[in-house]
This record gives sequence, structure tokens and C-alpha cells, in this order.
Amino acid sequence: MRRQHQNLVLFGLYSVCGALVFVGAKLGMPDVPPLVFAALRLDIAGVALVAVAVWSLEYWLPRTRRDLLGVVVVGGFTLGVMNAMLLVGQQYVTSAVGAIAYSLMPILTTGFAVVLLPTASLDLVDALGILLGFVGVGVVAHPSPVGMHADRVIGFGLMVGSVAVFALGSVATQRIQPALPRPALTAWGVLLAAVVNHGIAVVFGRSLTTITWTSAAIAGVFIESVFATAVLYGIHFELIDRIGPARTSLSFYLQPIVAAPIGLVLFNNQLTVTSLVGFLVIFVGFVLVERQLLLD
Repeated sequence: MRRQHQNLVLFGLYSVCGALVFVGAKLGMPDVPPLVFAALRLDIAGVALVAVAVWSLEYWLPRTRRDLLGVVVVGGFTLGVMNAMLLVGQQYVTSAVGAIAYSLMPILTTGFAVVLLPTASLDLVDALGILLGFVGVGVVAHPSPVGMHADRVIGFGLMVGSVAVFALGSVATQRIQPALPRPALTAWGVLLAAVVNHGIAVVFGRSLTTITWTSAAIAGVFIESVFATAVLYGIHFELIDRIGPARTSLSFYLQPIVAAPIGLVLFNNQLTVTSLVGFLVIFVGFVLVERQLLLD
């Protein structure tokens, strides 16, 4: 019973930290340009995660080709490209809508796994669940002539794109099968992703000198790097060991519920009925894809 309580507390913290990804981003921008924000987030979290890996693991340094390839995929693609798209897209949508976009993660991960992993399979119910996920995303994007705003559609599209990048990279890393423990793999990947994001920022003419260091900017960077990255990933690995990756992914459906009231209080962002309907459609898709998990 005590372990179940611990799992519940960790799951709750994980959901809150996941929601803070979107809240912290909105808090820090526009005082911190999004591409610089992405790099700073990964700088601070990467140093912290590598320090924890060195302290807690014997096998913390990449030793094999698969280890190095895993770090390159995680750092250059899964976290590198993903973070740039996430922060750029988040400036155009509310924190709750950003969290809703990420509720598509378990569905997309299943879809990519079917394509890339030989042990994964897909039946008609799974296919219907994945289809509903995309329908829900379309509802949230709300691309009707009356309600369409170009910035909002582009921003939400970038958010969904970042979800797809993360899901694809996660499945690709699983296929590579590096021997390096997951905490160390992610720690080095985060540091490499920081370098990638600094490079992207330089290409687009952004640097640390473009930051306006307001109290909101400092709070946003702190929340994003410490709670929404370093602590989030630390809890992530613990939860996967305790309850498995499928059950851990259920947190993506709590994150919009957490992000919505925080966004309302801090930014006066209200969750529209359309966004709520879209989220519910995505959740139904998830239920169909992960029906065995929910029945266990």
C-alpha cells in the first residue's frame, strides 16, 4: 500500500511538472526569445542530469557505437529539434492548448512503433484510435474560415510537429537499443540538444544578448529548466521502473487539466469548448489504442 501511495504521489508530481513545460514557456516569453529559451532550458537541465547520472550510475559514459548513436538521436532529433519546435509554437497558443497537443503523444508513439518495431502490431480498433487522435487534433486546431487565425494554426501545427518528432525519436532510440542506462542516455542527449538549439538560435540571429531579464523571464527559465525538464525527467525514469511506460503515458491526459487553471490564473487564458471537445476525442482515441492497459 505504501508503494502504491508513493506511485500516486510521483504520478501527480510528474503530471504537474509536465504541465509546467507549457506554463513556464508562456511565462518566460516574449522576454526570452523562444529559440534561446529552448537552449537555456536544456543547458541548465543537462548539467543537472549529467551530474546526477555521474553520481548515481556506474555506467554513465557512452561506450559503444549504439550508445553514441542513441545519444545523437536523442540529442540531435528527439530533444534538439523537438524543443525548438515546442518553444516556437508555444508562443502562439495557450498553455492548455499546448498540453492538449501533447496528449497525442501516446497515440503517435504507438503508430510509429507499428512501423519501426518488428514486435508491434496494429488492428482495426488501434487504427480507429489513431484516426480519432488526429481528428481531435483537427478539432483543437479549429481551422474553420470563421475561427481561423494564421498564427494560432501555425503555432498549434508546430506543437503537433514537436510531438511527432519526440514520438518518432523515442521509437527510433528503442530500435537502436543502446546499452547506456536511460537516465545517462537522456542526460547526454539533453546536453547535446542544448548545443543544437544554440546553433539553431544563432542561425536565426538570436543570442543570449536578446534576453530581457525581467522577473517573469527569470521565473519562466527556472520553472522550465528545473521543474519542467530536470525534475520531470528524473521522475519519468522512476515511474517507468515502477509502473511501466504505458501507464506513465497516462499523465499526458492530466497535463491539460493542470495547465488550464494555471493558465487561467496567470495569463487569463480560457479553455474553449472546441478545445475541450478535441481533447476528449483524442482521449477516446487513446482509450481504444491502450484498451488492454486500461482493462488490466
